[in-house]
Formats: sequence, C-alpha cells, structure tokens
Amino acid sequence: MRNFLILGLVALAFGCSEEPRGAAGDTGAADAPSSSESPPSPDAKVVDGPASDTGGPATDGPAADQTTGDAATGTLMSSVTQYGITWTFDKPYPCGQFVTGDWWVVGPAVVASVQPAPTGTRNGSMLDPVGQQAYDSRGGEYSGAKGVSFPLTLTPTHSLVSSISHPEASACTQGGSPGWFTYNNVCQRGPIKTQAVLTAVAAPQPADTFRPPYAGSSYKPLRRVSEVCWKLLPKLPAPSSTPQATSVLRHLERPWIDHLDSWTMQHGCATLNMFCYGREIGEIVSDVSAYALLDTPSQQQVATRLIQLGLDNYGVIKAGGGWGVDGGHFNGRKWPIVLAGGLLDDAAMRSPGAAIGNEDQQTYYGTNGKALWGKPCSNACYFTSGCSYAGSCTAGSKDCRDPAGLVDGCDDYRGCCTSHTWVGEALGARVLGLKTDWGHDAFFDYVDRWMTGDVAGGGGTSSQLVTDLWKTYRNNLPTPGSCP
Repeated sequence: MRNFLILGLVALAFGCSEEPRGAAGDTGAADAPSSSESPPSPDAKVVDGPASDTGGPATDGPAADQTTGDAATGTLMSSVTQYGITWTFDKPYPCGQFVTGDWWVVGPAVVASVQPAPTGTRNGSMLDPVGQQAYDSRGGEYSGAKGVSFPLTLTPTHSLVSSISHPEASACTQGGSPGWFTYNNVCQRGPIKTQAVLTAVAAPQPADTFRPPYAGSSYKPLRRVSEVCWKLLPKLPAPSSTPQATSVLRHLERPWIDHLDSWTMQHGCATLNMFCYGREIGEIVSDVSAYALLDTPSQQQVATRLIQLGLDNYGVIKAGGGWGVDGGHFNGRKWPIVLAGGLLDDAAMRSPGAAIGNEDQQTYYGTNGKALWGKPCSNACYFTSGCSYAGSCTAGSKDCRDPAGLVDGCDDYRGCCTSHTWVGEALGARVLGLKTDWGHDAFFDYVDRWMTGDVAGGGGTSSQLVTDLWKTYRNNLPTPGSCP
C-alpha cells in the first residue's frame, strides 16, 4: 500500500505552549500509571510492501477439502496450526476452516497443549477475551490471571486466542519505547508477534462461514458469505492511485485482537496482525474500505475481511468492552461494524450506537450549530490567543472541547492523529447509504469542514486513494444499492 502521509505532525508545536504527549521525557512504558497517551514518532508511517513474515505461513481461505457454500464435514485432525501456533488435541476431532482461514474444531474438544508453550508471562492464551490481556506481561493492561492453562476443554461456541511473543530484545525504538516491527516493517510498541483464534463449534461448518467474534461468550453468531448483500457495494472505477490488492488484503489477513479500551493498547497488539496506534488503525480502515468500493477482482475478498473485522468489533461491544476517546487512540473501530451491518442486513450492527471511539466522541455540534472537534473534559479549560490554555487546564489536555462551544480544540491530536484518518470512513458511509445508520451527523459535518479547509491544517488525507475518491464522489454520490 502506498506510503501514508502523516499529516499535521509539524502542527503539534504550532501555536501551542505545551509539548504533545509522548514528547521528550515520556518513555511510554507499558506499566506507566498515567492515563495519557504517547503518540508514535513521525517515522511511524504505514508503508507499502509486506515484510518478511516469520510468524508462520498464512492459511488463507477454506481448507482444500471444502467447497464454499456447501456443507462441510470437516477432517479428523489431532492438531491444527496457524501462523506458527499449534494446538494439539487429546485425540482426533473434526476440524475445518472458516472463510477467513481461522480454524474450527467440533467440541467439546480437549486442547492438550499449545506451542509455543505459555511461560506464565509470554505466549499467553485467553478464552473469549475482553478487557485485560494475559498474552504478554510487557503489554498494556496485563493480568496473568485472565489466561488459561492446558489441557483445556473447549466447548461450543467458545474462542481460544493464543499468541506468540516477540523476543525479549526489542527490534527497534518507537517514541522512546522498545518496539518490534509490523508485517510491513514499521516499528510499533506491541510486544506480541502474532495471534490466532481456534473456535469450538457444535457441528461442522460450511466453508463460507465467518468466524464468530472472539470476544465474550454470549454473542457468537455463525454468519455466512451467502448472506452478504453484494448489491450494496458499488463498482466505482479504480483510479490510478489504487494500491495493489496484495498489500490491501495483508492488512486484514490475520485477526485484529483489539479488546483493550485503554491507551496502553499501543503496547498490547500483535504486530504481525495489526498496528497498535489508533492513527494507523484509522488510516488502514479508511484505505481498505475505500478499496472495497472499487470495481476490482478482489473487491468481495476485501469486503469479506472487513465484515469479519466488523463482527469482531461488534463482539467486543456485546461482551461489555468498547473504545473510548483519547487523543489519537480509538480511531477506526466503528465503521467496520456499520459496514458489516449494511452488507449482512443486520439492523443492530448498522446502528451500533453513537459513542464508539474518537469519531463519535471527538465531534459535536457547538453553540452556533457548527460541527467541532474536541473531546469532553472534566477540567475547566478555555482558550486564549494562539491556541494556548488558561484556567485549570493540565498538561495533555489539548484535545479538550472549547467550553464555549465556538472553536475546535487545539491542533494537537486533531491534526496529527485523528481527522485525516476519518475521511475514508465518512465517504464510505455516504456512498453505501449508511450515514443515517451511523447515528452521529456531527462526525460527517466535521469531516466535510476538514476536507474543505475550514479547519486549520485540514484539506487532506493520509491516502491518495481516499483523496481521489473524495474529490470525485463526495458531491456526486453514486446511487446506493439496496438489500431486501
């Protein structure tokens, strides 16, 4: 995928008297007590071209003995392996793969062991995880008590998430913190190398079945690709800025295990699966969803992976988790849910709520009816000339709303890490006719302000594809398809 341009990083210092969070002196350690974030350094860009992947071969797509849409019988197997993680059973069980390539096993099934073996603080496994993590003690929100040990009886329909930790020695430095490389050679703070999901089901599954959400134990739908309303997707001509399908698909090849509602998520992800920081997550979701609007041979495969991400994100919400609002964190979580709801004609997913992540909680209508940027803050901040603060503002509150509701928050996380990542999501919702379902018009009106240059530092995105599609279709929307 093309190099993403990280906009507004220079503007972090423009007209503001405070250093941004994560500046010199902030090590961003995973066990730091502060609830503030440490944004990635300016070199944390999403780049084109996958890195050498040593996490084990990807098992992409259904097993060889299955045919999409037909009833699967599964194959008796004593162990299954994905991304270098091997689950060994006490005896052979019927096994197969979901449309994403993730494995299922007909349960109850006894998982005798997992390799690499958990050490107590590394290579951890969790059952139906939500909230804290037990994968790696170097990661954020660690709680070893949340982990599972083996042998483990896996009953339907439950999800076992297992992990491989990165080596003890860091591979790079990110924002003053130890880091490891992502699947496309970007340094991020996540100490986990890769993660995979094994799901116990009551009966063999057709090969076009989506994997149930990994989070929680109660919301485990078995949706199928045959239910997808493909008519909802347009067939827009692909512009010259369209990235190669391989780089787009790699972003969503592996599950995004994303159940931490904490800024320490930037210390908690598996870097061969996803990015840890919300800016990059938002950029990737915008760019991939823009690709899904195009008339390409990979359109349905890309959309299928976005639907799986939406199911997983909705599963986190249904399990009692979610994503709040904080600087550059928590971008890009809501749109995959809304998109999946539209394509699966699921009303609850189409309208999952109006308080999910930065897009909802950092945009609001001000006193004069203008859509503004800024998060709710408890301290009595107010603005003075040149974007400086007075009153009882504390360091790290530059993303607060103007108490008078007249202007945008100071250009700290507004420019570097949020606004430009939202454009592809807002355009996708408009093109698919899902803006009303989203349920928070201030988000869309603010993005319009950003792209017209009515916001200081605005007017662009991090993706040439998103920029090109916005210029072509924002004021000339195609007629949306419809689902029965």
